[in-house]
Amino acid sequence: MLEWTSWIETARFHSPLRNGALEEQTIEVRRDPLTGHQSIYNPALEGKISILFPPTDEAYLEERAAASAAACFLCDGKWRTMTPTYPNELIPGGRLIKGESVLFPNLFPLGAYHAVVMVGQRHHRRLDDFPEGLLQDALALALDFVRRCRAQTPEVRYFTINANYLFPAGASVTHPHLQILGGVEPGTHHRLLLEASKAYKERTGTRYWDDLTASEKATAQRYITEIDGTHWMAAYSPMGVNEILAVYPYAADFSAWTEREIQATAVGLRNVLRGYHALGFSTFNFSCYSGPLGADDGSFACLLRMVNRQNVTPHYRTDDYYFQKLLKNEIMILRPEKLAQHMRAHFL
Repeated sequence: MLEWTSWIETARFHSPLRNGALEEQTIEVRRDPLTGHQSIYNPALEGKISILFPPTDEAYLEERAAASAAACFLCDGKWRTMTPTYPNELIPGGRLIKGESVLFPNLFPLGAYHAVVMVGQRHHRRLDDFPEGLLQDALALALDFVRRCRAQTPEVRYFTINANYLFPAGASVTHPHLQILGGVEPGTHHRLLLEASKAYKERTGTRYWDDLTASEKATAQRYITEIDGTHWMAAYSPMGVNEILAVYPYAADFSAWTEREIQATAVGLRNVLRGYHALGFSTFNFSCYSGPLGADDGSFACLLRMVNRQNVTPHYRTDDYYFQKLLKNEIMILRPEKLAQHMRAHFL
């Protein structure tokens, strides 16, 4: 059985905003059932959303996008001469191409395999303008790359598919792109997910990800929808702002993905991005985690985490500080139940 742990704390102080009157604020703390990650919600922060997350300055965003387009190494076919290539034994011709998407090596890799996928020819897109077909092609290239890596170096078993969109989310280029990382060992959070999933299976005899989706679907508080067997929900104790979680119960690792998982992910991403846009957000990160390739022990299922980052403004403040970076907690600006209610309208 899952343990949905939460508790309430009360802060009391004399507020100058109330002429020195005593004020009480109720703080809800949630703990993730699998990893123990803690997220904090204070309703009073709703009044500070415009300070914590100022609305996107659309004019400034368009200005920055236009200014960066001329020097973009992905635009106007410049990728053909300005991006690196893989050895022919891994990818004949050095790059993978599907539709408007192109996969090539990262010039400064962070793992044995670190590829970039250019997502379309357009230099900048609003979050409500990522077509399903474009995302599907980009994801198909990522999965093709993972299969080629596995065939060439079976010892590299741990892969993630990731995205940073726009500079507040850590992107060094404006042009939409994905990044695929593969190594002989998983990253820190990836390892935690794998180890905690295995411990849960040994303790309960069931797979955590099956229990999670069953519970969320039954209560319908944070559950959004199912797309071709993939479950989409708002995270109970989010790791970032407005986290949406997708679980792939029929795929323990990327080698088990078929067109069904690729299409379901493309549809889900498109819909979440439309929902983020409707909330006024302009940036995001996501990571999709695979179990070790070809080593399914029955405890893990592929999952995707997607979060907003700070909006694009001339003088934005980062949304990632000691509380997240060093204490590994997170602040909720929307309760997950309210976020799920909002997102359901964008999956219709």
